Amino acid sequence: MKAYKFRSSSQLPFALDIMFNNRLHCSDWRNLNDPMEGMFAYSYNATKERDFKDEVASIVKHKQRLKVCSLSKTFDCHLLWAHYASGFSGLAIEVELPDRSPFVKTVKYRGVFASVSFESHRPAYDIASEILPSKYAEWSYEKEVRILQHEDWYALPKPVTRVIAGHRMDPALFQALRIICERKRITLNRTGIGDEGIDADPVPLLAKRKAR
Repeated sequence: MKAYKFRSSSQLPFALDIMFNNRLHCSDWRNLNDPMEGMFAYSYNATKERDFKDEVASIVKHKQRLKVCSLSKTFDCHLLWAHYASGFSGLAIEVELPDRSPFVKTVKYRGVFASVSFESHRPAYDIASEILPSKYAEWSYEKEVRILQHEDWYALPKPVTRVIAGHRMDPALFQALRIICERKRITLNRTGIGDEGIDADPVPLLAKRKAR
């Protein structure tokens, strides 16, 4: 599946790390911008004599160990560019993620809290891995996909092949990005906004220097 990592213009070093080292950084999910991140409510049958404190503690323990990298399944969203790419002055990096992987999760959107039922016995790690790839429904515009793992870095299965620059990117920064993309054989596009939404317009190759 294709996914997009947005970066602001001030985060160009992080963007270059993705392009040069073919990897994504996974960070502590508690640093994400949703204050309800990782929160969950649980239910159980009150007629059964069972203490759930240890099970809840185990879920929390496994959840705290997981690290997250957030991406989107689309680049065609004004709010994503506004929030994560410094108002179209940043960029979006297109990466290829495996369609089937235990580490790649499509986010499911729900009410304020994730819901956990203790009616069935499941490993605490599995439950923790279901809580974090879910978010409050107001975030659904992000069409988010997440990488969940314990390690800091996730190795991309394929090199980056396309970068989309925002049309407000500083001209000098855009020229530097253009040179890097050509050297790395990465397709460079630039956003354009029309009646039908956001386009990714091709950027022509730099003219070759004449031999002296």
